[in-house]
Amino acid sequence: MEGNLVIVESPAKAKTIQKFLGDGYVVKSSFGHIRDLRDNKLSVDVEHGFKPEYVIPADKKKVVADLKKAAAQAETVWLASDEDREGRPSHGTCQRRSVSTAPAPDA
Repeated sequence: MEGNLVIVESPAKAKTIQKFLGDGYVVKSSFGHIRDLRDNKLSVDVEHGFKPEYVIPADKKKVVADLKKAAAQAETVWLASDEDREGRPSHGTCQRRSVSTAPAPDA
């Protein structure tokens, strides 16, 4: 895939936005948040500025691999995240580590 990859959170929005953008753009959905804090331990490193420790839930690993593969083939990646309840873009989607341009590992 060459051109532009647009990543949105909702599959329904992906279909609608794809209609507006047309050729030269591929719109994919992250199906919501793609990472979370750990469930079974403290997920904040209190000794290093309260840095959060995120994990990719098992049910999102395939989605993340697919997005990484698409990103590696795109010239430009656009993150079109929804705002959260406080009015900010969703943190997980906007972090560089969430969607990198590195090739996805073989599944």
